Amino acid sequence: MSAATTKKCDDCVAAIRVSREYARDNATAAVELSKNLCPRITKYPADVCNGYLDMQVPVMIKSTLSAGFEQEDDRFICHSMFAMCSSPAVTTRTIQFPRRKPRFPAKAVHSGKLVNVVHLSDWHVDELYKPGVEAACDKPICCRIYPTTNTTAPPRRAAATWGDYRCDTPIKLTQDLMKFIRKEISNIDFAILTGDVPPHDTWLETRETVTPILEHSYALIESFLGKNTNLYPAIGNHDAGPTNLFPTERSGGNLQWLYNSLAKDWSSWLSPRELASVRHNYGTYSTSPHRGFRLISLNTNFCYKDNLYLYSDLRDTDPNHLIHWLIRELQHAEDHKERVWMIGHVAPYQTDCLENWSDLYHQVIQRYSPHVVAEQFFGHSHTDEFVIYYGAGGNKTASNAIATAWTGPSVAPFTNINPGFRTYQVDTGSWNVFESVTYIADLDQAAKWDAEGTTPNWHVEYSAREAYGAHVPITADKPLSAAWWHNVTVAFEADPANMTGPFQDFWKRRGKSSKLIPTCLGNTTCPSEMICTLRSAQGADACIVPGSGFKKRTEEDDDDGEWEGVDIKVRPWFTQNCGQFHL
Repeated sequence: MSAATTKKCDDCVAAIRVSREYARDNATAAVELSKNLCPRITKYPADVCNGYLDMQVPVMIKSTLSAGFEQEDDRFICHSMFAMCSSPAVTTRTIQFPRRKPRFPAKAVHSGKLVNVVHLSDWHVDELYKPGVEAACDKPICCRIYPTTNTTAPPRRAAATWGDYRCDTPIKLTQDLMKFIRKEISNIDFAILTGDVPPHDTWLETRETVTPILEHSYALIESFLGKNTNLYPAIGNHDAGPTNLFPTERSGGNLQWLYNSLAKDWSSWLSPRELASVRHNYGTYSTSPHRGFRLISLNTNFCYKDNLYLYSDLRDTDPNHLIHWLIRELQHAEDHKERVWMIGHVAPYQTDCLENWSDLYHQVIQRYSPHVVAEQFFGHSHTDEFVIYYGAGGNKTASNAIATAWTGPSVAPFTNINPGFRTYQVDTGSWNVFESVTYIADLDQAAKWDAEGTTPNWHVEYSAREAYGAHVPITADKPLSAAWWHNVTVAFEADPANMTGPFQDFWKRRGKSSKLIPTCLGNTTCPSEMICTLRSAQGADACIVPGSGFKKRTEEDDDDGEWEGVDIKVRPWFTQNCGQFHL
């Protein structure tokens, strides 16, 4: 570690210690101090800062004060929350599984019959979306009227009825999306939704605000899918109110109202036994849509670094024993020769997932892939990506690639990308994906749709088999396997600077063809870091680490010893994952 980085880390650790002792003496004063600093650091107005900090800081204080913190714990906080210390060493144990992995596991058998599965993610509907109001406001999300909104001044950019890149999803857009799916996608076997139904108004999210949004959205989806097509959801970090906060057994706190509410919302699609799992197992459940096929929905918010309850006991690497529960389900599947899909919101391979939990999950996937775990699906980042898992030894080669995890594109346009969704053509014997087709609408045409009285231009952005099969040929009888995806990343490496080559095509599709995404220039480290990320399914192997948005004031400045926000020249290709309060 460089001297500058070490100094930055040491300063952060010292600040954490002082802040903790200050909060121990007077928690109320600590909250007020945070409120005073927040507008200067974040550049957000006081109402945003106050609302967010009133909900989040007391949990952080309680968590850190209840833990027996050591110096390494403080460094961990400075790494995970502020990116000011290097990644700590993984401290998880080697899992002792119920049985050893079979030496010669049975290979999956394809039936030759394909069905369609729809993948929705990051719905983020804003029921307060207001066409015509300011779309370039000073809040984290715009396109709605706030108490501080000046409604007499003409907006710099008026929100279109169909949405805006600085805003969450209008109800009108979700309805049109579901109409398109019902009309254009045939032979749908089932659908998945990998989390995050409410909007990004993190400073306003409470039980009272998120509960009706969840209910309304799931009812809307059910009305369009029909009674014969099930939706299998996963819980996102925004589905809690306050956002991100999922209590653990050790931290204390209670989120039972959410699990009860979701069980009610999902009652049309899950059996009474599965709904009981939702209520009593922290939103996690296991279901069997078809004989020989199991779908497991895991609440991965128990690895999310912004879930402040997790800091109450950093030695608890498996909060609420969900990894232990997962192993039991997968062992049962192996014993009964079932194929399994995993779905969740925060992906274990994203930098938002704590490294120790990611390591445990990585061990599980290595143990039960590829003979049990057929596919994995996540969300959270809003981007269109995939990640490859490799087997024992860690050799990142096609022959050692054992599993693929798909990151679903968001419905929400928030963070400057087009709204979209994906469909998979899936074999009903192996439950492997044979085709992936991503659909988008070009939101930069929203004003035109309003002017002409037309609807969004939902269309195929690309077919994975066609787009990448041109560079890595694949026969019709083969699935889009982890080995094939590895060879696609090899094709990416061949000429990443070629603006018409496969890597640049991938980069464009990663942001769903939005014209607002930054360019991943071939003469920078962007291509190599991105390709490395696609091959790094373990959190400790992260290739892109966000920079800190803070610096300590110099002696020449006023208020020596305080921290201030800075304009960071971060890598333009790095985007913070969804749901974070951007500091």
